[in-house]
Amino acid sequence: MAERELHVRDHGAVGDGVTDDTAAIQAAIDAAAAQGGGTVLIGPRRYLIGAADLILKDGVFLRGRPGTGGWRMNGDYSGVRHALIVDPARTVRVRRNAGLDGIALLRRGLGRPTTLREGLDEAAAFAGTAVTVGDGSGAGGTANGADSQLSRLLILGFNWGIHSDGNARVRIEHVLGDCTNGLYLARSFDVSRISEVNWHPLVTTSRSWSNTRILITNVASNGAGLFRVTMAAPHSLVSGEIINIAEMRSSGAPACHGRWQVNVVNGTTVDLVGSSYAAGWTSGGAVYISPNRRLGSGFVVNDVDMATFDNCFEFGHEIGFDIQDATHSCSFFNSGTDGWVDAADPATIGVRIGGTALRCKWVGGFLSSKGCSVQVNATGNEQHEMIGVNITGGARRIAEVLSGQLSLVGCDFTGAPGTSNVTISAIHLGAGAGSLIVSGCDTSAVTFTADSAAAMQRLQLLGNRLGGAGATVQRIAAGRVELASVSSGAAIETRLSMDTDGAVNLHRRGSGLGGQLRMFNGGNTPYASFTVAGADCVFAGEADNPNAGFTFGGSGMTAAQTVRLRRLSAAPAANDRIGVLESSGNNSAGTEQVFARVATVAEAVASGSEAGAVVVETRQGGSVAERFRISANGTVTLTGPLVLPANPTANLHAATRQYVDTQFTSRRLTTLALAGATALTHAAHNARVLIANPGTTLSLSWTGMGDGFSCTVVNRTGADLALALSGFTSNTAPTNSDGFTKVRAGGVATLMTYSPDGGTTRICHLVGSGAP
Repeated sequence: MAERELHVRDHGAVGDGVTDDTAAIQAAIDAAAAQGGGTVLIGPRRYLIGAADLILKDGVFLRGRPGTGGWRMNGDYSGVRHALIVDPARTVRVRRNAGLDGIALLRRGLGRPTTLREGLDEAAAFAGTAVTVGDGSGAGGTANGADSQLSRLLILGFNWGIHSDGNARVRIEHVLGDCTNGLYLARSFDVSRISEVNWHPLVTTSRSWSNTRILITNVASNGAGLFRVTMAAPHSLVSGEIINIAEMRSSGAPACHGRWQVNVVNGTTVDLVGSSYAAGWTSGGAVYISPNRRLGSGFVVNDVDMATFDNCFEFGHEIGFDIQDATHSCSFFNSGTDGWVDAADPATIGVRIGGTALRCKWVGGFLSSKGCSVQVNATGNEQHEMIGVNITGGARRIAEVLSGQLSLVGCDFTGAPGTSNVTISAIHLGAGAGSLIVSGCDTSAVTFTADSAAAMQRLQLLGNRLGGAGATVQRIAAGRVELASVSSGAAIETRLSMDTDGAVNLHRRGSGLGGQLRMFNGGNTPYASFTVAGADCVFAGEADNPNAGFTFGGSGMTAAQTVRLRRLSAAPAANDRIGVLESSGNNSAGTEQVFARVATVAEAVASGSEAGAVVVETRQGGSVAERFRISANGTVTLTGPLVLPANPTANLHAATRQYVDTQFTSRRLTTLALAGATALTHAAHNARVLIANPGTTLSLSWTGMGDGFSCTVVNRTGADLALALSGFTSNTAPTNSDGFTKVRAGGVATLMTYSPDGGTTRICHLVGSGAP
């Protein structure tokens, strides 16, 4: 019996969750330590640790049941047994060769939230450290916690789940928990082993309010320069809490997109702290409120040699895996990070490798739904590697190398976050980045970006898959970024390159095929392309959009769109063609022909005397010839007859169809009814029929009429109508071969004024029904 396992009840532990059992359990542990180590059992009860830290001494294991499980219906952990209820001011401290197995560690005061507000409060109340490995001195790997082991634990409600600083050969496995920060492993040498450790928001997950999305009904200024956002339903927030705003890319207020701390205005309205209001919101957008957010790190690794992490995972933390200074040759196998993808939180990071970390490797698993899935900001020249990892684009980038070196080998880069937002599928090199090698990856969803051309040159791409037929190779050659492709049995040819001066080059696609820029529509369907064909650059539609149009200009313009055709010749000459708009199409034999052209011609090119013309040419039979010209002086020259489609209806139209067709059989004149003293003028009366009613008198002045005036007078006054002349050679009477000087009563006569000698002689001629 002296060698049997000890039980905490044998030393007075009550296990009702209310009575402080610290001393009783410590007594059982001390007894086991006095025997040289052993196992201390806890039964299916809840033991409060409140009076002091619980210290597991050298060689002692505290053991519950074979496994604790994790998720509970509606987050109710009040019935979990084999549990230690740990006051946040206390910790369970595990010394050398000691361990915990099959136990739940729950923070004292852990609640069971039933509403969004309670969930936010519960996450904010996480405090303390559940398990501390060693004595906390961090004494170079001998901090009294070496060779300790933690297994099959459930840890809920703490600031830190497990904290180990200065302990070698630590073994941690099968741990499930929900803490602000998960595992801290520092100054751990001689190969620690971490496996099946999963940090997940168990306390607040799987409820209707766990991922709360509220539509935005208004975005306005708060009067002090901040965005004020109004929601369609109550938000349950208090000032100082964090929200995410998404679905704003086409709302007219893209500056709202992202994470914000809020000041609460009322139950549905908040101000975004630190924002700068800009008008433009029209509609759309949603506020995302997440009690599952954990503003810490799932895993922190600092100054660790050759530790391995197998099948580890975190959800919802600010940083999934934070790999810090002097972390050397650590390996991560089939591990991953995740988050609420629709919330599109740009501040979160999946894996961050920083400081003096060197030669770390990540193999398999996936990194998803963070602002940036991978960030390298290390100081060393050694390469970090990610091999066979599914890396999903986040709210900011797939990956970014700010400094240090990174290799991505055989990885899949994806960017499909769900229905609410668009991920940013970019891999970015900062100005201080070292080399980034991307090899054998699926880069079809990737855009490579850099802070500078020099940074982009540190990108090395080889043998990646872009999708479609044929293999591809991406590389750096002679300081130039290149994308090349190869078909079976063919040589590698460069397809796209970026020179050191920043110029982007599109190379030929193959023998006889010029470069092509193909453009896709919003549905990711090819819709139009620019292609080099012979000596021409051709804009054309694609199979799904064969009739693509070309539009110049867009909304917001303040001046007319200008399309300029230039010929800047070194030896300009008269009659040079400056620009040509040419229309061509197939004839019935399928041969392309030019059917018409509009050209501009330099009629004269001498400086100060430049002159230009517009020429229209059309095809007739086998040739294209000039048909119409507007010369520099305004002269219009038409080759061929001018045929009007129908008779014009407007009075005084320049010509009728009958005249144009050489008939001159019809012309409609304007009639004017007169009834008083009227001085005839060219502007008011030329080419008119004047109806002289009773009371009409007529006066004619050469000054007002001039050479080439004519009108027809119908005399309805009841008496012969006299004409008063001034400014003519003879002002006594109009010229008439019969001596008539008046328009006969009831008659019709024509009056014409002209000069037979260019102005010296000025004649008014009366023709028709006259009277002496």
